[in-house]
Amino acid sequence: MIRNRDETSGDKLDHYWNNNKTIKEVMTMTDFPESLSPIQLHNRLNRPVWIGFKLTRRGQRQLVLLSAGNAIGAQFTKNFATFVGQIVREFKLDPAQTDFVELRFEGAGNETAEHSWYRWHAQWVGSAPMECRAEPVTSESARGYLEEVLARKSAAA
Repeated sequence: MIRNRDETSGDKLDHYWNNNKTIKEVMTMTDFPESLSPIQLHNRLNRPVWIGFKLTRRGQRQLVLLSAGNAIGAQFTKNFATFVGQIVREFKLDPAQTDFVELRFEGAGNETAEHSWYRWHAQWVGSAPMECRAEPVTSESARGYLEEVLARKSAAA
């Protein structure tokens, strides 16, 4: 089950955030932008990991922004199919109407590191993604739009 900061309170917070970690500590620990909401997913080894998540709509399409920050167990190159399968099922998204974009940081920490955008593609069988691949977002207008969406304060999770 996906966990986000709005669902967890009281005693559950201690359990889900591993040894009494606060939102600020989780953000520092995972190192993704504050405009992304931390959600807990399970990686391909079935270990819980935190990723940054933001869901927005543009017309009839959904846009999901994702970032692993510096979490080693949350690398999208190894876990994309596992992560988006969980997201599609939990948020009841139509994969045919949803774009998945990864914000990837190169270097140490998101304050000084360069970042890149990657659009993920998959062949879908129901809510299960197959043959997943990423391609860099190279268009200046597309990168500008993604930066604008990232800068917005509101998030769905």
